[in-house]
Amino acid sequence: MGEIEYKSLRDLMREEKSQPSLVSLPEDFHSSVEKFLNSKFSEMESTRSVLQMREFENAVATIREICLIRQQKILFKAIRNGGEHSATPDMTREEHELYDRFCGIVEEERGRLDGMLSRFESKRAAAKPAERKPAAAFHGEDGARKAEIAPQSAKMASGEATVDAGSGTLKRVRFLKDVPAYKGANSQTFGPYKPGEEGKLPFDEADWLLKGKLAEALE
Repeated sequence: MGEIEYKSLRDLMREEKSQPSLVSLPEDFHSSVEKFLNSKFSEMESTRSVLQMREFENAVATIREICLIRQQKILFKAIRNGGEHSATPDMTREEHELYDRFCGIVEEERGRLDGMLSRFESKRAAAKPAERKPAAAFHGEDGARKAEIAPQSAKMASGEATVDAGSGTLKRVRFLKDVPAYKGANSQTFGPYKPGEEGKLPFDEADWLLKGKLAEALE
């Protein structure tokens, strides 16, 4: 993964949602994200731009969602492996540590469950009358019993819900200042707009424009 940008974060989030396995990330991914946020925050502080603030908030929300999706996948991996550690080449340095902690918790819980069940199994075995076991049927050159086991496979499928800028609650506004093109919460480009222009925007987009005194409500 190259230099982190807002677009690359959005692409990563889509990819994480579209596949059940982890997207491969470099071990220093979290450090790169921190540098990216520091840079964006400095730009926002220096310009005091409402648009810069909006894009910074969107970037933070995207990073938060990426981390949540990956944490769920890491937890499922630890559960599927029964708490046994396995190779984790696609994880970041911090995720390696998280996976180890998840495995420890799963292993501890499995031991507690096995201990409880084994007590009841031993009681059941002691109370059960002795039974005569039928002779096992063997065949084949080496006398081995043949058994066929049907494996089961589980598939994870997930998709990303796309938010259409033209759907949902719309608010009609009149723009009071020049608003350059910017990316909204759904990664769709809005603008540019000029003073006096009117239009309908999704409620969230219109709301921050109104708060920033960049537009006025018409409805």
